[in-house]
Amino acid sequence: MPSYGTINEIERIDEAHAEVEINDEEEGVQVEFSRKNTSTGSALFNFLKGNIGTGILALPIAFKHSGLWLGFFLLLFYSILSTYVMHQMLRITEEVTVKNGLDRTKIDYSEAVFNIIKHGPQSLQRFKGIAKHTINAFLILTQIGFCCIYVLFVSQNIKYFIEVIWPTFNANLYLIGFLVTLPLILLNMRVSLRANAIPSALALMAMVIGLGLIFIYLFTTGLKDMSSLPAVSNSFEQVLSALGIFIFTFEGIALTLPIRNRMREPDQFVSTFGVLNVTMVITTCLCVTVGFFGYLHFGDDILGSITYNIPNTPAIYAMVKPLFIFAIFLTYLLQFYVPALIFGRLMMKIPCHRAASPRRQSVYRKLMRASLVLLTYAIAMLVPHLDLMVSLLGAISSSVLAILAPPILEIIHCWPEKEQIPWFYIKIVAKNGLLISVGVFSAVFGTIATAFEIFGVMWQ
Repeated sequence: MPSYGTINEIERIDEAHAEVEINDEEEGVQVEFSRKNTSTGSALFNFLKGNIGTGILALPIAFKHSGLWLGFFLLLFYSILSTYVMHQMLRITEEVTVKNGLDRTKIDYSEAVFNIIKHGPQSLQRFKGIAKHTINAFLILTQIGFCCIYVLFVSQNIKYFIEVIWPTFNANLYLIGFLVTLPLILLNMRVSLRANAIPSALALMAMVIGLGLIFIYLFTTGLKDMSSLPAVSNSFEQVLSALGIFIFTFEGIALTLPIRNRMREPDQFVSTFGVLNVTMVITTCLCVTVGFFGYLHFGDDILGSITYNIPNTPAIYAMVKPLFIFAIFLTYLLQFYVPALIFGRLMMKIPCHRAASPRRQSVYRKLMRASLVLLTYAIAMLVPHLDLMVSLLGAISSSVLAILAPPILEIIHCWPEKEQIPWFYIKIVAKNGLLISVGVFSAVFGTIATAFEIFGVMWQ
């Protein structure tokens, strides 16, 4: 799969000043990027934008599931762990790139995995293609998951907004979700990065204003006494389901390589006060503020997204839900680009589709996109609980991408030169074995706990 066909390119292309050539109707979706260097400030903006999304709005309920102080320390733990693993992935990728004379601008997450295994132990080299496609599969799963979460988020916020304005009106979530899906189908009939540049900027602006209003509300309307809330949850299963939300919040590892590779001074990305560390500090501060103080304000009344709890009075706070509805609706268009592009390319491998006329191919691609959008609606309505969907996606996909893969890759990368590395089995194997254990625990038990909770909700 080409390097631009993954999550790491989609939201960063316009801000990275890439020039895009798209011929959707006649060539079966062909895209080429011409690289231009970006400043450190631009890279910081892009990376920060990629780390702030719906996950941060679900953090208060993660604190409820885990307990106020356990949630605080788990959030810090996964923030530090994610930052370390991102540095780890960047370091080993850079070593492989320099050592083997690879073109840095073409290296994204899946390409890095491919080349690390390709130049690793000979016995594992035959698995390089499988590993690359596996990572791409998780990236696609993540993108589809994002779209499902966005449909649910927009639909539920519209429902809450309507019911506050008209208390006697019982808004039907499934109908609202379907009405939200219809314009999404129409807007996704063509894929265009250029067309998404302005919506991307507008979405970010709306999200920043919305977060600002949430902060104002939390700190001006009073907080509960910390002693009135549990420091640690009594339910181990609830703590496990919270892990997925924490991991989901910091799953920005796929963005690191393309953003760093487009920088005029790539070393500024990984320096002590570079883009990565500064972004993670800012992101962590925002997450702590929303999660900790959101739970401290609403207590056990907190819902799946903090936006559900923000009242519509005074009038200024009535803007919160519409702002996030607007922002997330537009963000759907960006996230949907990747699966639409990849499935369009897969369709070109089907003989009957390839042999069809250009007009028929265009019709088939539009049907594919409409089907994908309807699929995200169906999945979203199957389990209409935002926190559970975020937790499940975080446990299944984000655990693999953000925690499990990099330590495994470092062992593979260092193995051929293990005789030259002092204390190899302690410095490399034992350290990464511990990281892998955390990743496996988070993925397996987080998925099981969330799945049981989802089944319980569906059974009810």
